[in-house]
Order: sequence, then structure tokens, then C-alpha cells
Amino acid sequence: MITIKILIISDNHGEQGISYDVYGRNTGDLNIHLGDSEFHYDDTEMSHFNRVKGNVDGDTRYPIEEYNAEAKTFYTHGHYYDIKNNRQMLAERAKEYDAKYAFYGHSHVAKAESVNGVYCINPGSISQSKGEWPESYAVLDTETDVVTFLDRSHQILGEVDLTKL
Repeated sequence: MITIKILIISDNHGEQGISYDVYGRNTGDLNIHLGDSEFHYDDTEMSHFNRVKGNVDGDTRYPIEEYNAEAKTFYTHGHYYDIKNNRQMLAERAKEYDAKYAFYGHSHVAKAESVNGVYCINPGSISQSKGEWPESYAVLDTETDVVTFLDRSHQILGEVDLTKL
């Protein structure tokens, strides 16, 4: 596995400009949008991101899930994996790919946890938070296994050392 910075964003629900802003401020070696952008697949705002289909994305060109072998990351929106109940099914699917990380959106709640040996990370919603933190996105450093959650002003909300979960 290579060491990289991964930018993770989700659930902007049609809000234009915020994905560009986040990308411009925290471009990763890998940039992932976890769905519910409500944009067409080929929209220029989505062009910087590897992307998957959220439950309200109408464009059928979005894949349901993806895997990046170099970064050992599995990612999906989460609605097909019952993530609001628990992340067991998500972690099991990630293990099928031999993934170290599983990224998901859908719940609009920023979270990082270890489930059956897989680090499951939700960046929260960049436009409509439903968690204790305001709207957020995440940056993962795979060298240190630290995920940093940031708000829309790019201020750090919190950091989680995945190795201590």
C-alpha cells in the first residue's frame, strides 16, 4: 500500500461550489465523493473526484461502489449497506476487497470507527449535518492513519488516530 492523502466528501445535496472549495483547499492524492451530490456524473464540479451514486443521485453512470487497490480503500454511499443501523455489512464488503478502509456517507454524521478490522469512515455531510459537529468533510493520512475532520471554513473539528480505536 502506498502512503497518500485522501480527501473524502459527501452529501452536498445540490449545493454548488462547496465541492470545488473543499478540493481547492485540501486536494488529496486521491479525492473521493461519496454521493448525494445531485449533479450529473460529468458535471465539472464532480470531475476532480472518484465518485459513487448516492440514494438521491439520478444519473445512472455513477457506480454503486468502488475500490482503489493502491490505497486499499472501498467506498460507497452506504444506503445499500444498512449503515444507519451498523457498519457490519459495510466492513464485510470491504474485507472482500481486502480493503483497510471503508468510506461511506448517507447518514450525514461524521464518524470513524474500527469494525472487524476495517476502519470505517464517514466524513459527515458538507451541506446538511445531522451529527454533533457542523457540516464537515475529512482528510485521511494513510501513513499515520489519522483522519482529520474539517468544517466548511476548513477549520479542524477533530482528529482521530485510527490505530487507537
